[in-house]
Amino acid sequence: MYLLARVLSQQRKRKDAEALLRESIRILEEAGLGESPACLQRMMFHSMELMNLKQLDEAENLRRKILHIMELSKGWDSLGTTAAAVQLSVTLVALGKLRESEELLQRCLAVRKKILSEDHIQVASILVHLARLSLLRIISDIKVNNDLCRSHLVRGKRLVNDAIRIAEKILNPSREDQKKPKNAFGIELERIAATGILLEALEIVGHLDSGRMAIQAWAPANSVLLLRLPREHMKHGYFKIDVVRIPDKCWLFIWPAKYRISLRYTTLRIHFNKFEKFDYEHFEQALRRWVSLYNEPRTRNIVSNALRPLYMKCWRTLVGATRHAPFMDAPHLQDLLAESQQIMKELGGE
Repeated sequence: MYLLARVLSQQRKRKDAEALLRESIRILEEAGLGESPACLQRMMFHSMELMNLKQLDEAENLRRKILHIMELSKGWDSLGTTAAAVQLSVTLVALGKLRESEELLQRCLAVRKKILSEDHIQVASILVHLARLSLLRIISDIKVNNDLCRSHLVRGKRLVNDAIRIAEKILNPSREDQKKPKNAFGIELERIAATGILLEALEIVGHLDSGRMAIQAWAPANSVLLLRLPREHMKHGYFKIDVVRIPDKCWLFIWPAKYRISLRYTTLRIHFNKFEKFDYEHFEQALRRWVSLYNEPRTRNIVSNALRPLYMKCWRTLVGATRHAPFMDAPHLQDLLAESQQIMKELGGE
């Protein structure tokens, strides 16, 4: 039943696969094997099918059950338990339970650092999950608390920088690391995993730029000027103001004031809103690293084949998120963008 369910899942017959998985697990549980490795494996796959079917509440309950079994059998100081906790945290994010998800991930991070090392690829994976959570916290708090959003932004940048550092260290090992005995297949798997983590982290960099601009758009204005104009000046859709000097490092927002439009006159609210300097260097580094993954022989095959969809998705996020940013017209960035577009054309041609 389990093997047939996997085949049906590959054929996108998810409802039939889910029914077979449920029956397979029931048989094992009635035989007293509900906590066996075989049953846990089926439960894990069943929870993934429930997620694909958008049955999030059922997926949450099943993943809580899996984590409970792992806690009782192996305790929290186990990589298997952290893997179950990460899967539960993903479901909690989908249900909007961000705080509980973050608490689980923080616990997993501490365990993996203790068992493995602070620079292990599985640690970088948790850092990426936490950075993505910071982005979601920005979205949830953006209309409520601007200062809190800024703290989420700073934290997200720190987490994603740590993830990038770990992935880069694996892809460009030191001489001491190169001397450690490893089989070729294991090295290749680790390189693919590190490249995947790096691409996810670079994509988050693009989202962080979007988050910064969104925070700025919702920030309260520093000053407001009310300007009363005859409606005749407005009917053509444009006007000119010569007497207003816009301070440096300010955005200008102009829209009609509510309840201030009469038959002959309208009042415009002109908002002067200070903004922080865009971190274009961070964005440029991210895009340059994206380009180098294709240009370097060691990773070109990985991003062209094994991780091609993720590689292309990362580019769309990086470029799309900052398309309207003021630094995008810089000549050196235009050259970099042109090179990245050429890579995308080559990938599309392949």
